[in-house]
Amino acid sequence: MATTQELTELFGASHIARIDREDCLRFGVPESAVATLSETGIPAFVQVLFTLNVQGEPIAFDLLPVDVGTEQVKVLVLGGPTDDPGLRYCLDLDHGVVILLALEPEPQAEVVNSSVANFVEFLYRLALRGAHTAQADASQQHEYHAKLAEYLRAVDPVAFAEPDSWWSAVFEQLG
Repeated sequence: MATTQELTELFGASHIARIDREDCLRFGVPESAVATLSETGIPAFVQVLFTLNVQGEPIAFDLLPVDVGTEQVKVLVLGGPTDDPGLRYCLDLDHGVVILLALEPEPQAEVVNSSVANFVEFLYRLALRGAHTAQADASQQHEYHAKLAEYLRAVDPVAFAEPDSWWSAVFEQLG
């Protein structure tokens, strides 16, 4: 998994967000996610894929009750894609998974990653991909892309469980 040092080297220390450990516990963040959110951190911005600075409400690190069918799920907003103000990445506090939440017209959620650590790993690896392939030719980019997809599928099979899942669509567009 991406380390604090790796995130800092790629994004810079001022572009890594953390939530105080005590706040994580007060919010009800699952123990499995506390270290990632309070120590490792999450990048503030990854081109197209993620931003903490979302447009409109809810904002990053808001707690939000979401009605999903007959259930109400409590989530912690992590941020959103940079190009769609109607979507938010959230940590499902009951299950520990990261979801992509469509806010309108009625909340709909899709599991994006099986853990917040995997979510941060995906963001890190995709940002790293951009840095590593900026000067590469098409063949090298394709090879890097294929190896990255294989690696991330092994890290978090849940993220690619469906052919039309969020990460499947992202990798298809990057392909």
